[in-house]
Amino acid sequence: MSLRTRIGQFLAFIGRSLIWSLHLGVFFYTLLIYYLIGRLPAEHWLASMIMITLPVAWLMLVLLGLFWLFTRPWRSTLSVIGLLLGYWLYPRTFAVHASQADAHRTGAFSLLSYNVSVFGLEKYYDDTLHREPRGTRLMSNWILAHQAPVKCFQEFFVGKEMPAFQMSDRLERAGYRYKALLHPKEAEYIGVATFSRFPIINHGEHVFSSFNGMVWTDIQIGQDTIRVINVHLQSMGIRVRKVFQEDKMSGVKAETRSVLEALKFGFKSRQGEVRVVEACIAESPYPVIVTGDFNETPYSVVYERLRRILPNAFEDAGHGFGFTLNRAPRTIRIDNQFYDPRFEVLDFQVHRDQPYSDHFPVEGRYVLK
Repeated sequence: MSLRTRIGQFLAFIGRSLIWSLHLGVFFYTLLIYYLIGRLPAEHWLASMIMITLPVAWLMLVLLGLFWLFTRPWRSTLSVIGLLLGYWLYPRTFAVHASQADAHRTGAFSLLSYNVSVFGLEKYYDDTLHREPRGTRLMSNWILAHQAPVKCFQEFFVGKEMPAFQMSDRLERAGYRYKALLHPKEAEYIGVATFSRFPIINHGEHVFSSFNGMVWTDIQIGQDTIRVINVHLQSMGIRVRKVFQEDKMSGVKAETRSVLEALKFGFKSRQGEVRVVEACIAESPYPVIVTGDFNETPYSVVYERLRRILPNAFEDAGHGFGFTLNRAPRTIRIDNQFYDPRFEVLDFQVHRDQPYSDHFPVEGRYVLK
């Protein structure tokens, strides 16, 4: 055997050893995430940071498993074991449900939730002529035409700049006579808003920060009353695309540090805010639906805490991955609806055909059992 062959074999051995060490590390890291999500032993922001990386860990297990499949097949079983142990998290990742034939049965109603991103206000001011953005007009027309009797909005804006920004009046003329706002006394309004064709017999609000907050409404539907909790938890405040747009390493480091700081602040804020939501659920004398922009993925403290109280509509009646973010990184679901077990969820949709906000609208259809 030549010296070159021996050196090649030695380097190949070192390479395989390093990859196997990486594989073991990813495997135990994935088990740590399962433990953090399943038991919630710590709600520290660092634990939250680890939990949201689960899809990356899964992807690494798949790629490493495929690598060993063609070199050392028995080692690929480590990936299989790691993926199988996470089976209980698959329903919150991918849903396979056919629309029910009785989705329009008597007593059923739809609830639409939409982060409208202030109806494209920044585009209006970016235009030197201050013309109505096409996306704003299409978004507002779609909202008015949609037939859901209860509509919940986040980053809802009311202004006098143009008709598309006068959505509160337009919704009222369209039959949504009842409403509740996060800042009801402000003339120009940005925040959480709920509109209903059914009577709102009681309501309340809780401000988290600026336009982030919670509006709860007790809505009378026929002989029944339900509580709808419309929330917008602390925003992530990050723009991943900015990191990749930087030309210099110093700029990349600065943007990355900014993203991590925003994530840390967001995790800490939302873990306090979710307790306010939990208290509102516990105090409700009526069946509850919690909807809105949670700014948390399905592998998070907030999602897990709410899921332990209420089922998730996407998991029980959704389709596909259900991604709701319409900007980078896109492949996440942060808009949700959780519902009281006294309801039956008939269908849940993400309206990905409405690309005019940085979120897609979500809609659940329910009936009281």
